[in-house]
Amino acid sequence: MAKTPLDKEISKNYMEFNALLMSYFQENMYSFGYPNRGQAKILSILKDQPTISQKDIIAQLDMKPQSASELIKKLENKGLILREKSMEDKRLFLIELTDLGKIEAQKGSEFQPIALNALTIEEKEQFNNILGKMIIEIQPKVKQKMKQKIIHIEPEIK
Repeated sequence: MAKTPLDKEISKNYMEFNALLMSYFQENMYSFGYPNRGQAKILSILKDQPTISQKDIIAQLDMKPQSASELIKKLENKGLILREKSMEDKRLFLIELTDLGKIEAQKGSEFQPIALNALTIEEKEQFNNILGKMIIEIQPKVKQKMKQKIIHIEPEIK
C-alpha cells in the first residue's frame, strides 16, 4: 500500500511524539517511583499478590535467580519488603510488602502520560480506540513477544 502524504506526516509526528515521551519518562522516572525497573517490577508483583514465595517472584521476573535474589535483598535492606520462611514449607521464603513498600508500589502505578492532559474525555476514548486498532494490526507482525504484562482493551468497532 502506497504511503499518502498524510500517512508520512502521521509517521513523522508519531516518531517525534514517541521520542519526546521516552525522553520525558527518562527525565522524570524517579518521580514516578521507578528508581530501578527490576525492583519496581517486584513491587508491582507484590502489589497484585500481597504474599508470594520468592520462587514464584523469580519465575515471574524472567531473570537469573541470583539477580532476582539480589534485587529482593536490596528491597529488604530498604525496608520495602519482609522475607520470612513459610510455616508450611520451611524451604520456601514468603515475601510481602511493608507499609513503606506499599507506598512505593503505589507510586509506580500513578504514572500517567502527561500528554493525555491535552485531550478531552471524548478524545481520550477515541485515541484509546485507535490505539487498540493499531495494536491489533501490529501484534501478528511482531516476532518477539513482549515480556511484560499488558492490559489489552478492545477498541469499539464503529
